[in-house]
Amino acid sequence: MNDDTVKKLALMIAANCTRNSVMDDALKAKAITSEQMEAFNQQMSNRIYTFLTYLLNKPAEEYSVMIDELSKNYPEAWALPDLDQSLIQAVAKSTPPTLPH
Repeated sequence: MNDDTVKKLALMIAANCTRNSVMDDALKAKAITSEQMEAFNQQMSNRIYTFLTYLLNKPAEEYSVMIDELSKNYPEAWALPDLDQSLIQAVAKSTPPTLPH
């Protein structure tokens, strides 16, 4: 995947993971400043972009080294994730693009 596509994908993931979230609620409640939220968004985008770059564009050996390093911070106390119903509902409401005949 080309680098511009990976960057755009990282931004889409970051935006969709922060929009209508606890972080977004904290910003609205003034618990964090807009500058702090901007810094958080940039940091998240950069980290997702780096992860995707290793996942999609690096040799398997480099990806494996990254996964080994990231696994050192595995969040044992966190609950395993579930599919996010708000994202699923957004997809379900969208009309799929029509394929040319």
